[in-house]
Amino acid sequence: MRSAFVGDELAAGSRKVISLITSARGRAARDGVPQLVSYEDSSRKLWYMPVEEEESEKDGEETDDADPLRRSLVTLPEGVRIDEIKQAGGGDDARPLQDGLWVSKQGYMDKTFIRLTDEDNVSMYLIIKPFFFDVQVVDEFPGFD
Repeated sequence: MRSAFVGDELAAGSRKVISLITSARGRAARDGVPQLVSYEDSSRKLWYMPVEEEESEKDGEETDDADPLRRSLVTLPEGVRIDEIKQAGGGDDARPLQDGLWVSKQGYMDKTFIRLTDEDNVSMYLIIKPFFFDVQVVDEFPGFD
């Protein structure tokens, strides 16, 4: 019974991540504004916000994270976390887990693998492709081709 519940939590977490990333890509393409998908490990929260470089530089103000129109937020289920994010285009200095995932104004992203893990250390990978909005779910990291 417990393993079924934990598996359900991991599946629920993957659905939340997929939904949020799909939403960020759609928002970027619809509004023509790049988005940044971020993750906070301590609270297991994942969100995206528009990246408006020109406005931020002009005004000298940072965006208001509390404004619900500028922030979409999901919380992963208890016991589920994002352990790793790898990007095909990222060099040795790339830190997508800390710095976030860039979504272009057309909704494109680098090929990305996200590893979600539950409290029993069972993992699944989400594969995000650059030009397709569907996200593939696999049991192990297939590597970059």
